[in-house]
Amino acid sequence: MSNETKNQQKLNFTGTKPQTKPAVKKYRPGTSDNSNSSMEELNSINIQLQAMTEGISILREDLKGMIKKDEVEMLITNTVTNLIKKLEETQTKNRKN
Repeated sequence: MSNETKNQQKLNFTGTKPQTKPAVKKYRPGTSDNSNSSMEELNSINIQLQAMTEGISILREDLKGMIKKDEVEMLITNTVTNLIKKLEETQTKNRKN
């Protein structure tokens, strides 16, 4: 050993140890807690998917019953054409009289 190490004073602690707070342990869910919450989430998602599927099925049925754009156009065209024919017939009769 060197002379410096021999001549160093030893530290003596004569005071009291400061009080420390006890460690706070964090709650960590165990495997069973994780699987329970996962199953609940999956069940919730499954219920939501079922509701969405039912809603889509209802919308599809509603769409089947709706008149399509082409059908509306055809209906309007036929109605206007028939009105014009009747108007022309009426004018032709009035001219003859």
